[in-house]
Amino acid sequence: MPATGLLNEAMDDLKATLTAVTGLRVINDPTKIVPNCVYLDAPSFETIAGGGNIIRVTVPVRVIGSGPAGLPVLQNILSIVATVLGSSVVIMAGQPSMLDIGGQMFPAYDLQMAMQAQTS
Repeated sequence: MPATGLLNEAMDDLKATLTAVTGLRVINDPTKIVPNCVYLDAPSFETIAGGGNIIRVTVPVRVIGSGPAGLPVLQNILSIVATVLGSSVVIMAGQPSMLDIGGQMFPAYDLQMAMQAQTS
């Protein structure tokens, strides 16, 4: 299976895992973003084995809060981040950010998730 199939399968598996384990609303379609969700952005990858049979995938995971930014919203975002951190996915780093949705800025937290995918 080429890397593109691996990437789609890895993203589908990640979405299913995060949804099942955390009970959070997990979205991977940018047209369906709504505040108080976890958004899986486009992944980057490196091949580990010839032909793209094994790849190391880094996925930007955005926790998007409801605006406007304030302490209660930050606390809600950090609770969601803690839930993601407590799941079986490997989060490598995180930092606060903002996200523009339809001209309105929403507070967010950007997490970097790492995983490996391979053909069977």
